[in-house]
This record gives sequence, structure tokens and C-alpha cells, in this order.
Amino acid sequence: MKQILIIGGGPAGCMAAIACKKHNPTNTVILIEGNLRLGEKLRLTGGGRCNLTANVSAEEIIKHTPRNGRFLFSSLNNMDPHAIMRFFTERKLKLKEEDHQRIFPTSDKAEDVVNVLENELKQLGVQVQLSTLVSAIDAKKKQVKTNKGSFSFDHLIFATGGATYPQTGSNGQSFELLKQCGHTITPLQPSEVPLVSNASIIQAKELQGLSFKDVSMSAYVNDKKIIQVTHDLLFTHFGLSGPAALQTSSYLNDAFKDGNKVYVSIDFLPQVKREKLEAQLKSKLIEDVLQAYGIPKRLLQVLKTRASLDIISIKQFKLELHGTRGFTTAFVTNGGVSLKEIDPKTMRSKLVPWLSVCGEALDINSLTGGYNMTVAFSSGYTAGLMFEN
Repeated sequence: MKQILIIGGGPAGCMAAIACKKHNPTNTVILIEGNLRLGEKLRLTGGGRCNLTANVSAEEIIKHTPRNGRFLFSSLNNMDPHAIMRFFTERKLKLKEEDHQRIFPTSDKAEDVVNVLENELKQLGVQVQLSTLVSAIDAKKKQVKTNKGSFSFDHLIFATGGATYPQTGSNGQSFELLKQCGHTITPLQPSEVPLVSNASIIQAKELQGLSFKDVSMSAYVNDKKIIQVTHDLLFTHFGLSGPAALQTSSYLNDAFKDGNKVYVSIDFLPQVKREKLEAQLKSKLIEDVLQAYGIPKRLLQVLKTRASLDIISIKQFKLELHGTRGFTTAFVTNGGVSLKEIDPKTMRSKLVPWLSVCGEALDINSLTGGYNMTVAFSSGYTAGLMFEN
């Protein structure tokens, strides 16, 4: 019998504890969480509705993981998006699919997702220690020191998240403990984060609050196209938000430095070809044509006042970017434990035999829209599986 200690009560940590106890019930499994309750950050995902996965293949998850996606091949083989959906539906949580293959609980309540995890942990007999803050790791004694005393372990799983939403406890401090264990931490940067623009049209707040469904947005660095994303977009008082902006940010982590010119080109009507618009303008006013396609009147008025209202301004609206909103509003951390030091088949450390790392603590950056949550569940499950008899 082994005593397995898991630090972090998010999706990765909960799934690691569940897999560990389920596949080897003789283990004593202890889950340590610093907050008053489990899944604090998970409760915020999807606008509080919890976009828990996407109804796509494992290959699509890898494709939508800009940083180190191939590392996930083995863990996704253990638990892919369809296995995640089965896990929850078998435990009586009804799910629904929305646009872009996003999966949510039918109730639209992230709390219901957390309840499934909590009930499973309880039924399996996992010991959950809440409000327990880790301060140090004694490698020689194999003990974790906390504000509630020391916990001994035979194996330790880090599922502590990254450095985003620090108010939930995911503040990056655990990376210092991992460094002390001998691991390399690659540079940490905010990803899946709103984009900031100092352009006058943004600073004047003339577009603030305008939202668009499935625009096509291309990002450029020094006139080189980096990525093109088609998704929903929101103009804010500081720049751009919404899924299109968040996903684009994942490809611009190193762009805002050294005087680079970074900008996006937005096609507000990607489903309508330019030739079709030109043909319609021969007999109709441009305002009438564009409003018929759902372009907000306020956008048309701003374009008409500030520049020129024409097809180019609708199909190639350019906006210079100057940075991101940082870790406090980022959904994902870019960077983490170097994957050269982790076995992808087990999530076990190659440097420390009694240590495993899973979830966002790893140097993996997957997109929102269910992809990042899938990586958390999948890598956590794999970390727990390594104890199967």
C-alpha cells in the first residue's frame, strides 16, 4: 500500500486522485487544496458555465495546442474528449454541445461539474484536505509541510496550475517548489488573454461593447501573418476580448517586444465574398447592404466618421496591438515545467522518482474552448493511472 499525495484541487488534481484511487483502491490518496473548496478556477471557466471539453478528436486537441501539443499523444490516448464526456454523463451530468463543438453542462452551472468530481472523490474514499497551504517539501523525509502540519508520501503529484487568476490560488508559487526539486521552469507568460490596443479608435471607446459572431481575425508581426482565427469577438475599452482575441493571443506570446509592429486584420463578414458585396453595392447603399448582413449601425457610423466606409474597412479592418492584459485576466499560462524532464506516458518526473507533474504546471499551452480543460483532465488522469497494478 502506498500513500499518494496530490497538490492542487483543480480538474487535473481531482482527476489524478480519482484515477489513482479507482485503479488501485489499496492506495491512500490525499488531495491537498489551498482554497476553501475544490475547483475554484474551474468554477469561473466558460463564464461560470464550465466549458469542460470539446466534441473533437484527440488530434484536434493537439492541433489546438500551440505549445508542445505532441506531448499529449499518450495522455489523450488514456482520456480523450469523448472519454471525458462519458465520465460525466455516466455520473448523471447532462451535457450539451454549442458552437465550435464546445461542451457544457445542460444546467449551465460550473458548480455541477465540480459536484460530480467531489462526489466521485468521496465515494472512492479520497481524503480531501481543504484550506491547506503548502510551504515546503522535504525530499529526504518525503514530507510536504503545510499550515496544517506535515503529510508523508510515497509519491507526490503536482497539479497546482499555472500563474493565471492568482486570486484562485493559481499564483505560480508552486513553481518555486518544483525548482527546489530540481526541475527547470520555462519562462512564464500570460496566454489566452485579452489584447490591448492604444489606437485612438479604441481609446475613444467608440467601439466599446460591440460584439460580433464568428469574425475572421488574422494577426501579423512586422507584416508577417502569424495566425488566422475564426470566432466571436468583443471590442472593449482597452482593446479586444472574446474567443477570437483570446485564441490569437496564444500565438503572440513573444511578439510584444523589441519594437515589433503587431496588428490584426479583421474580416467582419468572412462568410460573404468580396465580389458578392461589390455586386450588391451597384444597386444599393453600402449601409443598407451591411446592415442586412447584421453589421451594427454604430460600427458603420464610426467608420464613416473616422475613415471611410467601404468594403476594405469591413473585410480588412486593421487595428494595431500594444500588449495583453497580463496574468490577472489570462486563462492559460504559457510556460511551466520543461517537458524534457517529464515522461509523457506517465507524467512522472525523469529527474525525481517520487514526483509527477500534470495539468497547467507543465509547459503546455492549449486553447480555450474546451481544449485546455481537456488537457487538464487527460494529463491528471494519466498521472493517477501510473499506480495501477
